[in-house]
Amino acid sequence: METVFPWLERLFLARPWCLLAWPAVAMVLGTLLRLVGGAATHSLAILPRQPASLPAILTAPFLHANLAHLGANLPPFLVLGYLVMRRGDLVFAEVAGGTALGGGLLVWLLARSAAHMGMSGVIFGLLGYLLAIAGLHQTTEDLLIAAGVLLFYGGMLGGIAPARDGVSWESHLFGLLVGGGLAWLV
Repeated sequence: METVFPWLERLFLARPWCLLAWPAVAMVLGTLLRLVGGAATHSLAILPRQPASLPAILTAPFLHANLAHLGANLPPFLVLGYLVMRRGDLVFAEVAGGTALGGGLLVWLLARSAAHMGMSGVIFGLLGYLLAIAGLHQTTEDLLIAAGVLLFYGGMLGGIAPARDGVSWESHLFGLLVGGGLAWLV
C-alpha cells in the first residue's frame, strides 16, 4: 500500500500529471452523471445559440453520451495530451483550455441545433496543434511525433465530415482549426 499512495499523490497533485488526471476523472464523473441524469443533463451540453447554454462551453467536454463515447475519447485525450505536454505543462493548459473555449464558442455560434458534448473537440484541437507544430517548426522530433500521430490517430480526421447522425462533427472541425491556430499563436 505504501507504494500506491505516493503514486496517486504524484498523479493527482504534482504537475504535469495532474493536468491530465483531473480532466480524465471529470470525464468519467461527467459520463456517470449523464448515465444517471439522462435528458436532464442536456443543460450541461452546448445548445447552439441559446444564451442559457453559454456556460455549458465549460461543462460539455466532460459530459459523454455513454460509456462507448467515453471509451472513444479518454485514451486519445491522454495520449495526445501527453504529447502536447512534452512542450510544457503551461502549453498543454493553453492548448487544451483554448481549444475547449474557442472551439466551444464556435460550436455555440455556428453548429446545428443539437446537444453537443464530449472531449472530442479538445482531442481534435490537440491533434491539430501537434500537426501544425510539426509543419511550423519542422524539427525531427516534431515531424516524427506528427507521423506517429497520423499513423495512429489519422483516421480521426474523417470525423470532421458531416457523415453520422449524433456525432458533433462541428466540434471536431472547430477543435482542429482552433488547435492548429493555437500552434501558430502559442
